[in-house]
Amino acid sequence: METVGIFGSIKEYMDEVEARFYQELQPENNSLAELISHISKYKGKRLRPALVLLSGKCIGEILPQHIDLAVVVEMVHTATLVHDDIIDEATMRRHVESVNSRWGREISILFGDYLFSRGFTILSALDSQVATLLLSQTVNVMSEGEIIQLQRRYDIELSENDYFDIIERKTASLCATSCRLGATFAGANRKVSDLLYAYGLKIGIAFQIVDDCLDVMGTEEEIGKSLNTDILKGKLTLPLIRLVNQLSKNKLENARDLIFQHDVKETKSAIIELLTEHDAVEYALNTARGYVKQAQEEIAPLPASKYKTALMDLADCIVTRRK
Repeated sequence: METVGIFGSIKEYMDEVEARFYQELQPENNSLAELISHISKYKGKRLRPALVLLSGKCIGEILPQHIDLAVVVEMVHTATLVHDDIIDEATMRRHVESVNSRWGREISILFGDYLFSRGFTILSALDSQVATLLLSQTVNVMSEGEIIQLQRRYDIELSENDYFDIIERKTASLCATSCRLGATFAGANRKVSDLLYAYGLKIGIAFQIVDDCLDVMGTEEEIGKSLNTDILKGKLTLPLIRLVNQLSKNKLENARDLIFQHDVKETKSAIIELLTEHDAVEYALNTARGYVKQAQEEIAPLPASKYKTALMDLADCIVTRRK
């Protein structure tokens, strides 16, 4: 996902967010220096901070609070990545070892907690009930999404609506809140902040659908993280749900055994063949494209600006990315 050009209009602010992110993580006794140095190698997309900043610039000027909020949403996101890698037993994240692989489960859990707590320490200094309420509610919703997904593992009857509910909670909610925070702190009224919230929700859904397609069809060398974790952990994603819905009853049991086998290396080619035969991945990608189009329609009423154009381009970029 190449966003350098898209984020060009907010580069100075993004650079400030990047510097502040690592500055705020430094403990007084430097005990976490190696861990913090390690996650600095996670060359992420910084999607959520960009959503805060671009949404703010669509409405007005960037304030110091926008920088604080952009740092907080990235800390929350990074904490979820650290915890996700524990749940999925992933060994690689953005072309480097996952924290879990390098330091083990116990330290990874606590480091994820540290990231959350540092984010909310910054948030408390803002003395904003609105920001605190929005972000605390969002973290609750994200946690609910993860729990529901874990409860529905190996459930061949998981529906598309169930799937959308899960990803709206666990992924899209933070994107949506990032947009609302950016707009609100720039002075947007509720109607306008609702437009940007809806935009963020829809591109967040599209982002997760594409991520789930890459998990089954991509290569670790290209994407830079452990793949096939969804299948290994019994999580049905949209391409697999589509496949299941396309199969006749007499083929369904064999497909279930194939999908949920633990030896993914042996079965991946067979799963990909089935997905291709039933156009399941293309169906999922077309669904993501539909959400992107809806997202762009949500912000169409906003005044023309290079920041609105960046949000439009960002939405397109989400469905064309390869990592």
